[in-house]
Amino acid sequence: MESRKRTVKKKKSHSEQVKKPVHKKKKPQEQKKELSVKPIRPKQKVKRSNKSKKALIEARKRRKKQKRKVLLLELLGAVVIAGFLVFILSIFLFSLPKVEGYSMVPTLREGDRVYVNKLGKLKTFELVYVRIPGTKEKEVRRIIGLPGQKIAYKNDQLQIDGEDREEKFIFDEQQTSQENGRLYTDDFSIFTLTGASEIPVGKYLVLGDNRPYSVDSRQYGLVDEKDIIGVVEMRLLPLHLLQSF
Repeated sequence: MESRKRTVKKKKSHSEQVKKPVHKKKKPQEQKKELSVKPIRPKQKVKRSNKSKKALIEARKRRKKQKRKVLLLELLGAVVIAGFLVFILSIFLFSLPKVEGYSMVPTLREGDRVYVNKLGKLKTFELVYVRIPGTKEKEVRRIIGLPGQKIAYKNDQLQIDGEDREEKFIFDEQQTSQENGRLYTDDFSIFTLTGASEIPVGKYLVLGDNRPYSVDSRQYGLVDEKDIIGVVEMRLLPLHLLQSF
């Protein structure tokens, strides 16, 4: 009887081993919790990706700064080259002086900026930029007499080689002076200035348009051709008074 009991016990134990494991059904709340739990990513990868983005942004900023520096250097170089070329051209071709004093009123006033063509032809009534004889000063004056001409003023009338010539650029001023019983240009001639009957070769008679107050050839004498820097062809400044002569 004891042996039978042992066999029965063994069989039971075997049956227990053969039985399939019973899985407990999970509650719906537990299933939701499992679904809701997301896998945690490694923090190191996130940090690396952020660092790489920052590095790219910094690299772009550096490139932009380098481009700006290159552009600035190119602009500065262009300005320097342009300034150098203007300086070289101004030595040989043109000048941009500023008018000083009131000797050229009403045509030009103090502070006006003018364009001087150093290769311009010298003609009667042309405005010229000249060096004052015996000084280092430079002024704008008007050519009245050329080499070989006989010049005289009588009763506000200009005579060149015995012929009357109108000075339209000071017509209004002459009329105003005559109405007040005065001469706008005092009487004189080349003979009274130089003792010669005509202007010598290489010399020019220059006067200011503001005749009663101008300092010109009547005071410092005739001007040498080498002291005439160039012909004034235009007033550049002020802009609202831009004018060509």
